[in-house]
Amino acid sequence: NFLNRLPAQTPKALLALGNPYVVYDMPDAEVQLITWDPWDDSKNQMEDTVPALFGMSAINGRLPINIPGMYKIGDGIRQPRATRCFDTPEAAGLSPEKLEEVDTIVENAVDNETFPGGVLAVVKDGMLAYCNAFGYHTYDENTQVAPNDVYDLASLTKVVATTTSIMKLIDEGKVKLDDPVSKYFSEFKEGDKSDIKVRHLLLHTSGLPAFRVYVDKLQTRHEILQAVKNEPLVNEPGTKYEYSDLGFILLGEIVEKVSGIPLNEYTRKTFYEPLGMESTWFNPKEVGTWLSSRIPPTEIDENYRNKTVRAEAHDERAWYMDGVAGHAGLFSNVQDLSVFAQMLLNKGSYAGKQYIQPETIKTFTSKQSTLHNRGFGFDRKSPTGFSTAGLLSSNKTFGHLGFTGTSLWVDPERNMAIILLTNRTYPKRTYGKNISKIRAEVADAVISSINEQ
Repeated sequence: NFLNRLPAQTPKALLALGNPYVVYDMPDAEVQLITWDPWDDSKNQMEDTVPALFGMSAINGRLPINIPGMYKIGDGIRQPRATRCFDTPEAAGLSPEKLEEVDTIVENAVDNETFPGGVLAVVKDGMLAYCNAFGYHTYDENTQVAPNDVYDLASLTKVVATTTSIMKLIDEGKVKLDDPVSKYFSEFKEGDKSDIKVRHLLLHTSGLPAFRVYVDKLQTRHEILQAVKNEPLVNEPGTKYEYSDLGFILLGEIVEKVSGIPLNEYTRKTFYEPLGMESTWFNPKEVGTWLSSRIPPTEIDENYRNKTVRAEAHDERAWYMDGVAGHAGLFSNVQDLSVFAQMLLNKGSYAGKQYIQPETIKTFTSKQSTLHNRGFGFDRKSPTGFSTAGLLSSNKTFGHLGFTGTSLWVDPERNMAIILLTNRTYPKRTYGKNISKIRAEVADAVISSINEQ
């Protein structure tokens, strides 16, 4: 009687954990999920059903009975797994014994002081099947690293925040790859700068220099942005690859100009909050100690801040830009990044919501230049020679690296992602130069753990 008194527009879902004929009681329910099994107990039914409610397991059941007037034998729907779930290595087809080699590689890296500690995670077939913490926050060994610790992502910001935002705005028709940058910044209306397009910024072929210190003299957001806009080109646009933070600083500003809100607000509203990425933030100190207390330090800075840098952007330009920039400044953990990676593996979809169109994902993660092997924003595995994605990953593997010792590699052919977060720049950025070798060894060891069918 209560249900019948609800307004007609009230969303209704029925979950039947026993008698399947209770569907008669709510024939107008938009969802009718039946877990009835005469040979099973209610406890197992609940354990099997709850993951399905959250998209963490597929729904494939078929009715073994008739429900006259509503359903016949064999009726049902097929709903694939739509979210990342937690499971064992065995469930994902990974060998626990072979994964011990992964543990050994990372433990040796900690012992050899490549980094004080870190967290490594593997997503395979929709499952976070491996997640281990290693070492300590610092070499003092006072605080052990925990699996949910949060790290300064450094240049992973370029893909987890900026590139993804540009992809969304392109899907909405608000930005185009061939938009001239002069559309957004008047400083680009003259000379060779007038030839620079959004695609050049994403491909690091704009002609902008790779790096400028700036902060030895300019220490406000406005001053740094003006310096980037007025920076002379070092190459003719589209003629040479020069990995540039400056181009991504501009892309972050384009997101703000088009969306009307800063990059940090846009990403939280558009991606992180609806995806459930609760530990992914710019300026984590402003969020609260529940977040900032889980962040290891990145460096003892004796040049600008004269203190231990912890829970604030390691990159000086990002820090002086109020902690929010298109090239650096984002913090996250492996649990959140596993969700982000799964969204990419799902071709832009997660938990039934399409965040980015599949064709846009394909375009941005494919080779897009004759000058290098990168996609738009995303790095890709080098087709020849050494790659931090390892020798065994497929040639379709894409991702990015972060200067602080972070990396994300996504292999769509194997439906997997490998996430490594460390603070290799502590206590000095000259530490941890062996990180590239470690990344490659970890990737190869993880892929070697896949059980052949």
